[in-house]
Amino acid sequence: MIKRTATPALLLIATLGLTLAGCEKSQRIERVDPSEVLDYQVKFDEDDAREVADAMITDALSRPWIDTWMAEHAGGRPTIIVGDILNNTSDYIDSGIFTVAFERDLLNSGRVAIVASSSERGQLRGEREQGQDWSRPETVKRMAYELGADLMLIGRISENRETHRNKKRLIRYYQVSMELIDIESNQKVWIGIHEIEKRMKKIN
Repeated sequence: MIKRTATPALLLIATLGLTLAGCEKSQRIERVDPSEVLDYQVKFDEDDAREVADAMITDALSRPWIDTWMAEHAGGRPTIIVGDILNNTSDYIDSGIFTVAFERDLLNSGRVAIVASSSERGQLRGEREQGQDWSRPETVKRMAYELGADLMLIGRISENRETHRNKKRLIRYYQVSMELIDIESNQKVWIGIHEIEKRMKKIN
Protein backbone atom coordinates (compact mmCIF):
# COMPACT_ATOMS: atom_id res chain seq x y z
CA MET A 1 0.00 0.00 0.00
CA ILE A 2 1.33 3.40 -1.08
CA LYS A 3 1.06 6.19 1.45
CA ARG A 4 0.65 9.61 -0.17
CA THR A 5 1.63 12.84 1.50
CA ALA A 6 0.32 16.29 0.60
CA THR A 7 2.60 18.34 -1.61
CA PRO A 8 3.43 21.98 -0.76
CA ALA A 9 1.28 23.11 -3.73
CA LEU A 10 -1.76 21.22 -2.45
CA LEU A 11 -1.27 22.59 1.05
CA LEU A 12 -1.10 26.16 -0.39
CA ILE A 13 -4.30 25.67 -2.36
CA ALA A 14 -6.09 24.27 0.68
CA THR A 15 -4.90 27.18 2.83
CA LEU A 16 -6.06 29.75 0.26
CA GLY A 17 -9.42 28.02 0.04
CA LEU A 18 -9.93 28.23 3.78
CA THR A 19 -8.80 31.88 3.82
CA LEU A 20 -11.24 32.86 1.03
CA ALA A 21 -14.04 30.95 2.72
CA GLY A 22 -13.34 32.85 5.92
CA CYS A 23 -13.35 36.17 4.04
CA GLU A 24 -16.70 35.37 2.41
CA LYS A 25 -18.25 34.71 5.82
CA SER A 26 -17.03 38.07 7.15
CA GLN A 27 -18.41 40.08 4.22
CA ARG A 28 -21.85 41.63 4.04
CA ILE A 29 -23.31 42.94 0.80
CA GLU A 30 -26.31 45.21 0.96
CA ARG A 31 -28.34 46.56 -1.94
CA VAL A 32 -29.52 50.13 -1.41
CA ASP A 33 -31.56 52.70 -3.29
CA PRO A 34 -29.11 54.65 -5.54
CA SER A 35 -30.94 57.87 -4.68
CA GLU A 36 -30.25 57.40 -0.96
CA VAL A 37 -27.54 59.74 0.27
CA LEU A 38 -24.75 57.90 2.09
CA ASP A 39 -22.07 60.26 3.38
CA TYR A 40 -19.09 57.97 3.92
CA GLN A 41 -16.46 60.54 2.99
CA VAL A 42 -15.94 64.26 2.71
CA LYS A 43 -14.74 64.04 -0.89
CA PHE A 44 -16.97 64.73 -3.90
CA ASP A 45 -18.85 61.49 -4.58
CA GLU A 46 -21.70 60.04 -6.66
CA ASP A 47 -24.32 61.49 -4.29
CA ASP A 48 -22.87 64.94 -4.90
CA ALA A 49 -22.89 64.29 -8.65
CA ARG A 50 -26.58 63.36 -8.56
CA GLU A 51 -27.34 66.48 -6.51
CA VAL A 52 -25.50 68.62 -9.08
CA ALA A 53 -27.36 66.97 -11.97
CA ASP A 54 -30.77 67.50 -10.36
CA ALA A 55 -30.03 71.15 -9.55
CA MET A 56 -28.62 71.97 -12.99
CA ILE A 57 -31.45 70.24 -14.88
CA THR A 58 -34.11 72.01 -12.83
CA ASP A 59 -32.42 75.37 -13.32
CA ALA A 60 -31.80 74.93 -17.05
CA LEU A 61 -35.38 73.90 -17.81
CA SER A 62 -36.91 76.68 -15.70
CA ARG A 63 -35.04 79.57 -17.30
CA PRO A 64 -36.27 81.47 -20.41
CA TRP A 65 -33.23 80.78 -22.64
CA ILE A 66 -34.94 77.99 -24.60
CA ASP A 67 -38.03 80.10 -25.34
CA THR A 68 -35.79 83.03 -26.27
CA TRP A 69 -33.76 80.85 -28.63
CA MET A 70 -36.85 79.42 -30.32
CA ALA A 71 -38.36 82.88 -30.74
CA GLU A 72 -35.17 84.11 -32.42
CA HIS A 73 -34.86 81.03 -34.67
CA ALA A 74 -38.37 80.58 -36.07
CA GLY A 75 -39.37 78.05 -33.45
CA GLY A 76 -36.42 75.72 -34.07
CA ARG A 77 -35.00 73.76 -31.15
CA PRO A 78 -31.42 74.54 -30.06
CA THR A 79 -28.91 71.74 -30.69
CA ILE A 80 -26.45 71.14 -27.86
CA ILE A 81 -23.07 69.41 -27.70
CA VAL A 82 -21.21 68.63 -24.47
CA GLY A 83 -17.70 70.05 -24.20
CA ASP A 84 -15.18 69.85 -21.36
CA ILE A 85 -16.04 70.03 -17.68
CA LEU A 86 -12.78 71.04 -16.01
CA ASN A 87 -11.95 69.47 -12.67
CA ASN A 88 -10.08 72.05 -10.60
CA THR A 89 -10.18 70.00 -7.42
CA SER A 90 -7.90 67.49 -5.71
CA ASP A 91 -10.52 64.74 -6.11
CA TYR A 92 -11.07 62.35 -8.97
CA ILE A 93 -14.47 63.33 -10.39
CA ASP A 94 -16.19 61.67 -13.32
CA SER A 95 -18.20 64.60 -14.68
CA GLY A 96 -20.00 62.23 -17.03
CA ILE A 97 -22.18 61.16 -14.10
CA PHE A 98 -23.98 64.49 -14.17
CA THR A 99 -23.48 65.59 -17.80
CA VAL A 100 -25.19 62.44 -19.11
CA ALA A 101 -28.11 63.04 -16.74
CA PHE A 102 -28.21 66.65 -17.95
CA GLU A 103 -28.32 65.51 -21.59
CA ARG A 104 -30.98 62.89 -20.84
CA ASP A 105 -33.45 65.21 -19.16
CA LEU A 106 -33.01 68.09 -21.60
CA LEU A 107 -33.44 65.71 -24.54
CA ASN A 108 -36.47 64.02 -22.97
CA SER A 109 -38.06 67.42 -22.42
CA GLY A 110 -38.51 67.60 -26.19
CA ARG A 111 -37.27 71.18 -26.24
CA VAL A 112 -33.67 70.67 -27.33
CA ALA A 113 -31.67 68.37 -29.60
CA ILE A 114 -28.40 66.72 -28.49
CA VAL A 115 -25.52 65.67 -30.77
CA ALA A 116 -22.62 63.34 -29.98
CA SER A 117 -19.62 64.80 -28.18
CA SER A 118 -16.11 64.89 -29.66
CA SER A 119 -15.17 61.68 -27.82
CA GLU A 120 -18.21 59.89 -29.27
CA ARG A 121 -17.97 61.17 -32.84
CA GLY A 122 -14.84 59.19 -33.68
CA GLN A 123 -16.68 55.88 -33.34
CA LEU A 124 -19.60 57.14 -35.42
CA ARG A 125 -17.40 58.49 -38.18
CA GLY A 126 -15.44 55.25 -38.29
CA GLU A 127 -18.67 53.28 -38.65
CA ARG A 128 -19.91 55.56 -41.45
CA GLU A 129 -16.59 55.27 -43.26
CA GLN A 130 -16.63 51.47 -43.14
CA GLY A 131 -20.23 51.51 -44.28
CA GLN A 132 -19.24 53.14 -47.56
CA ASP A 133 -17.54 49.87 -48.58
CA TRP A 134 -19.38 47.20 -46.61
CA SER A 135 -23.02 48.22 -46.13
CA ARG A 136 -25.86 47.55 -48.54
CA PRO A 137 -26.26 50.51 -50.94
CA GLU A 138 -29.73 51.37 -49.66
CA THR A 139 -28.45 51.54 -46.05
CA VAL A 140 -25.22 53.52 -46.59
CA LYS A 141 -25.14 56.67 -44.46
CA ARG A 142 -23.95 59.88 -46.04
CA MET A 143 -20.58 61.36 -45.17
CA ALA A 144 -20.26 65.01 -44.10
CA TYR A 145 -23.95 65.16 -43.22
CA GLU A 146 -23.74 65.63 -39.45
CA LEU A 147 -26.04 67.98 -37.60
CA GLY A 148 -24.04 70.97 -36.43
CA ALA A 149 -24.49 72.09 -32.84
CA ASP A 150 -25.76 75.55 -31.93
CA LEU A 151 -24.65 75.57 -28.30
CA MET A 152 -21.81 73.97 -26.36
CA LEU A 153 -22.06 72.98 -22.72
CA ILE A 154 -18.86 73.62 -20.78
CA GLY A 155 -18.14 73.94 -17.08
CA ARG A 156 -15.77 73.63 -14.17
CA ILE A 157 -15.66 72.14 -10.70
CA SER A 158 -13.84 74.22 -8.09
CA GLU A 159 -12.90 73.41 -4.52
CA ASN A 160 -11.99 75.21 -1.35
CA ARG A 161 -10.91 73.32 1.78
CA GLU A 162 -10.42 74.46 5.33
CA THR A 163 -8.78 72.47 8.12
CA HIS A 164 -8.97 73.70 11.70
CA ARG A 165 -5.77 74.00 13.70
CA ASN A 166 -6.46 70.92 15.79
CA LYS A 167 -7.07 68.99 12.55
CA LYS A 168 -10.25 67.54 13.99
CA ARG A 169 -12.54 69.44 11.67
CA LEU A 170 -12.41 69.61 7.89
CA ILE A 171 -14.65 71.65 5.62
CA ARG A 172 -14.86 71.04 1.87
CA TYR A 173 -16.66 73.54 -0.34
CA TYR A 174 -17.37 72.66 -3.97
CA GLN A 175 -18.76 74.91 -6.66
CA VAL A 176 -19.93 73.43 -9.97
CA SER A 177 -20.66 75.86 -12.79
CA MET A 178 -22.06 74.97 -16.20
CA GLU A 179 -22.57 77.27 -19.17
CA LEU A 180 -24.29 77.03 -22.55
CA ILE A 181 -22.48 79.13 -25.14
CA ASP A 182 -23.52 79.97 -28.71
CA ILE A 183 -20.84 78.34 -30.89
CA GLU A 184 -21.13 80.93 -33.65
CA SER A 185 -21.36 84.14 -31.62
CA ASN A 186 -19.67 83.08 -28.31
CA GLN A 187 -22.71 84.48 -26.50
CA LYS A 188 -23.55 82.80 -23.20
CA VAL A 189 -27.24 81.91 -23.08
CA TRP A 190 -27.39 80.13 -19.71
CA ILE A 191 -25.18 79.80 -16.62
CA GLY A 192 -25.94 77.39 -13.80
CA ILE A 193 -24.11 77.26 -10.47
CA HIS A 194 -24.53 74.73 -7.68
CA GLU A 195 -22.64 74.74 -4.38
CA ILE A 196 -21.98 71.88 -1.97
CA GLU A 197 -20.40 72.18 1.47
CA LYS A 198 -19.35 69.09 3.40
CA ARG A 199 -18.04 69.05 6.95
CA MET A 200 -16.18 66.30 8.75
CA LYS A 201 -15.53 66.23 12.47
CA LYS A 202 -13.36 63.63 14.20
CA ILE A 203 -15.14 62.23 17.23
CA ASN A 204 -12.04 61.04 19.10
